[in-house]
Amino acid sequence: MSTSPADLKGHTDSRAELVALFDSTFNNVYRFCLARSASLAVAEDIAAETFAEAARAFAAGRGSDVSTGWLITVARRRLIDHWRRESRQDRRLQRLFGTFEEAPPSGAAEDHLDVLEALRRLPERQRAALTLRYLDDLSVRDVALALECSYDAAESLLARARRDFAAAYGGPT
Repeated sequence: MSTSPADLKGHTDSRAELVALFDSTFNNVYRFCLARSASLAVAEDIAAETFAEAARAFAAGRGSDVSTGWLITVARRRLIDHWRRESRQDRRLQRLFGTFEEAPPSGAAEDHLDVLEALRRLPERQRAALTLRYLDDLSVRDVALALECSYDAAESLLARARRDFAAAYGGPT
């Protein structure tokens, strides 16, 4: 299969568009991930996965679909997948050991941001519920769908998460 100069030009243009998109949006996508994960490592991984998905879209000729909103949507989905994996792992550990003892927080703490520090102290599922409800402004029903639980379970999870966040943040319980 031969490649014409026009094909090479289109490939070069797509690559330049992807690089320009990365340069103009990476910080926003990374901050979005960091605010919702409160972990530098998770935020970096999710942002990298998001831009890998964008590169695949450009390679498939769908570069015109990729925008900041598209990237944020991909990042949000990747974060939900991360929270689901963490939740499954927590349930497996609970079954294995019989009781749940939260592991010490991993990654670097964001000492300069008390809210992120308080979020980081919460179990992954509570952090996910709070960020979906209050940062992403999803309804309780949508939080339940995202976390694959019932509406009542989502309400209960949010109540516990608000209480635990207030305690971690130093506010009233």
